[in-house]
Order: sequence, then structure tokens, then C-alpha cells
Amino acid sequence: MLSPRLLVLSLAALGLASARNVRRQDNCPEIPETGITIGEPVPMIPEHIPQGCSDFEILVARGTSEPNFADGGKFGVIVGDPVVSNASMILPGARGYPVQYPASARIVSGVRQGAADVVSRITSQAAACPDQTFALVGYSQGAAVMRAAADDIPRELYGRIKSLVMFGDGALRLGSLLSRFPVGLNNKVMQICADGDPTCDRDGTCTYYHLTYLRPDYIDPAVDHIVEGFLSG
Repeated sequence: MLSPRLLVLSLAALGLASARNVRRQDNCPEIPETGITIGEPVPMIPEHIPQGCSDFEILVARGTSEPNFADGGKFGVIVGDPVVSNASMILPGARGYPVQYPASARIVSGVRQGAADVVSRITSQAAACPDQTFALVGYSQGAAVMRAAADDIPRELYGRIKSLVMFGDGALRLGSLLSRFPVGLNNKVMQICADGDPTCDRDGTCTYYHLTYLRPDYIDPAVDHIVEGFLSG
């Protein structure tokens, strides 16, 4: 049985799918053909899971069906790859962790699976690596994963989580109360919502903008927030 909060977060993650049914506006750019079918699960690749300890670990929950290509997409090609790549260039001790969940159209079970993986990863790494700290990044359905995980992460580990960045977070459409993270984490959150993105912007009508977060004007502030959080001690 799903908790009411998890159900709300899972429904919020449907934003991208429902946004595709919004009436197309004359000024809405066409979404380029990518050959990717929204809703298909993303394969999980065990070799992508980092081993041992690091100074800083960025946990990334990708968006729905965000590609996992052999030559890129380890963390998600729209958000995760550029965030992890840029942050690790600034902080050599930083690395990424791709949250192990299908990111498919099976939203409710996927969010639950992803949240459990986030909690397991942070709990096990915190125990094995006393000096490791964490950042949480979620895009679209991945933002719902991070919200669900935040409710179950042991509060004594909140201090090890230095920043959270949400891209295209559907919960923003639910109002200020439901869009808050738990006390102790909420003050570390950066929300990034593109104008016109119907997943997170109440006035948004154009799905195209939900797919533009790889632009530097979205990625750079996120990386700065993550790096500043890690260096804050």
C-alpha cells in the first residue's frame, strides 16, 4: 500500500507524460525526433556503480526514459551527465552514482524502487566511508524519486547531504507546502524550472522546454550549488 505522500509524488512525476497532451501553442518549438520512446525502461548497468569511497558523491535520478547510451548517458544525457562531468572537473574527488531504477512509465513502482535505492546507497556508503558527503540530483520523475527518498533517509545522515538540485520537479505545481523537502534538507535545495515547462511551471504549455535543461544557464548554477555545498564542510 502506497503512502499518500508517495502517491502524490508519483502522480507529480507524471508531468512529462501529461504535458505531451497540452494543446500545442503556435510559438512552441517542435520536439526533434530522437528515436527514443517515452515510457520505455532504461537499462541498469552494474558497471556504472562506483566502488569504494570518494570525497564527494552525486546521486542522480534520471528523468523518464532518459537515454543510457554506450558513449554517454551514464547518469542521463539531459541533466546527469553534464552535472557530474562539470562538478568532477572542479572537484577531482567528486564522482556520480546513477540511481538504479527503470525511469519508465510505471511511475508508482519506479519511484518506490528508486527511492529505496537512494536510501540504501546513502546508508551503506555513509557507514563504509565516514568522510564521504553527498549531493542529490533529480530530473522530472527523478525529482519524485528524491522526494520519496528524503522521507526515509535517516535524519542523522542529513548533515552528510550537502545539497539537493531538482530539475523540472512536478511537485512545484502542487503548491508551496507539498513542494517542500523535510526540515533539515529543504534549506539545501535548489529548484530549477524552465519558463514554459508544463511539468513544473503552472503557466507552462510547451513540453519542449522540459527537455532544455542541458543548457549552461541551467547546468552551471546547479554545479555551483553542488560544489559550494561540498566545500562548505
